[in-house]
Amino acid sequence: MRVSDGTQAARELNPMDKGSRLKTESDLPHPDSTSHSATVGPLAWPWRLLLILLAGAMLTLAFPPFYLWPLALLALCPLGISALGGRLGWRWMAVYYLAGLLYFLGNSFWLIPVTFGGYFVLSMYMGVYWPILAWSLRLAGVALRWPAAVLIPIFFTSLEYLRSTLFSGFSWFMLGTALAPAVHLLQAADLFGVSGLTFLCGISAGWLVDGWMVWRGASRMGQRGWLVETILVAALFAAVWGYGSFRLGQPLTTGGPKVAVISGNVPQALKDAGGIAVDQQIFNKFFDLSRAAAKEHPNLIVWPETMVGGYLNRQWLNLSPADFSASSGRRLLRLDQRFYARLRGFAQKHHLSFLVGSAGIHYDSAGRPVQTRNIAVFITPSGPQAHPYAKHHLVPFGEYVPFAYWPWLHHLLLSLTPFGPNDDYSLTPGKKWRRFTLSAHGKKWRFGTPICYEDAMPRPAYMFTRPRYGRKGADFLISISNDGWYHSRVELQQHLQMDSVRAVEERVPIARSVNGGDSGFVGPDGRVIKLAQRRGHTEFISGFTVARLPVDLRISLFSRIGDAGVKLLVVAAALLMVISAGLALVERRRDRHKTGLV
Repeated sequence: MRVSDGTQAARELNPMDKGSRLKTESDLPHPDSTSHSATVGPLAWPWRLLLILLAGAMLTLAFPPFYLWPLALLALCPLGISALGGRLGWRWMAVYYLAGLLYFLGNSFWLIPVTFGGYFVLSMYMGVYWPILAWSLRLAGVALRWPAAVLIPIFFTSLEYLRSTLFSGFSWFMLGTALAPAVHLLQAADLFGVSGLTFLCGISAGWLVDGWMVWRGASRMGQRGWLVETILVAALFAAVWGYGSFRLGQPLTTGGPKVAVISGNVPQALKDAGGIAVDQQIFNKFFDLSRAAAKEHPNLIVWPETMVGGYLNRQWLNLSPADFSASSGRRLLRLDQRFYARLRGFAQKHHLSFLVGSAGIHYDSAGRPVQTRNIAVFITPSGPQAHPYAKHHLVPFGEYVPFAYWPWLHHLLLSLTPFGPNDDYSLTPGKKWRRFTLSAHGKKWRFGTPICYEDAMPRPAYMFTRPRYGRKGADFLISISNDGWYHSRVELQQHLQMDSVRAVEERVPIARSVNGGDSGFVGPDGRVIKLAQRRGHTEFISGFTVARLPVDLRISLFSRIGDAGVKLLVVAAALLMVISAGLALVERRRDRHKTGLV
């Protein structure tokens, strides 16, 4: 009996024996293998690959020109299932990166005519966020065992915010923007902005992922837990929908000033040709459209970004032709002075104001040009205001080339711009969020003027409209842009959709004057009021449209707190990653310790 007992004991202590209760290090549970999917086995690689491609297709279809906004609520589900359904070695990280790269290459194709190099480099950078998302979900899902309905909105919304802000940011394709056609859901943007809408999309996708995990028997939640989660998610969406109905039913708008927006169709190739003749031709075209618009007696006429060639800042206009030794400088100054004189004379004659896009140039005390800016100039019947608004957020490779303090890299990056390596046209950003005041109907209205893509991101609109002295900083926004760079209607439609979200975030109407794009008006509820049309088309047309702005009296929560909510979410996501990594490390050490005891 003693020999038999000893043999049995030896068998139990032999790690190589098949019947052993102890295992070798290779058989010990890796932190990653304790995930939900471990109990039923990982997904086969063809299914995971198909899920990743499906997510890219759904994300694409959610945005214009397809407008299939319900897919925004589902699109992250395949990514979540793929990330939580199997291990993430370096090969799968490469797959996620390639999928992200293809997604951004396919959806930002409209950048190709402007800068192919910049388009490709930007897509290469944006693709990085896909493997980071998958890795974050996998690590936290394994370590914390939290529901996907919690992890997906936290990590995806945080990464999307970082993508839209880091290195100047690229705020196109923010998932919450795709919900703009769902007007009842859109109203929640006045609480936490577009990131709040993205968070909502993440919750719905995570709920589906949790249901899939329960169905596979790969979740500790169980059917009862998922039923509770279903009730909570349904209650959340009902609350958001109810909030939207409440906001849409509030009669808190009042008649504002009457605004005419001019829509141009000036190809960028014509502007790039330059010269006095071209500048005169473009000015005359918009001036003629303004004559027609003045017949409807607007209080303000708006021209798109940079449609007045040359410079219209006060320092330049106050120069004398005698200050220039070259005849070309004298001719340019006289032309710009004539432009300004015609605009001011027209404003005085018709008792209206102009807001026009131009450029500004500034000289130092020695008479050397030191700054060039992209500006919006406000001209009233009594003359221009003292200072124009100078664009704050410059477009990388479009308005400035980064790394000027590293000459070798700066020169290399110049090759990615539309103008080539020998033309450094970098502008100087503005320093103040300058608002203008328009007098109309015995009242004074304050407005801000995001230029170009400043309306594509939440911060500029927030800086213009945040409350001051108990009232909104701006009663409305006027967006001026030159989209004549692009040959695709897709970019124009996506740009318009982002203004719908900005309008709700700040509860302000937005007037849009866009060269090549959709010029018109968006109400404070995000719905498009009116667009300039010609023969049924709203893009690539010359024309104008006039409307009285519905000024909203409400001050949104987002106008008060800005992106503070999503910044806290980023901090929470970072803490979760630290905790998850720590738990994974502890688990790995525990496994190694067990192996060492053998």
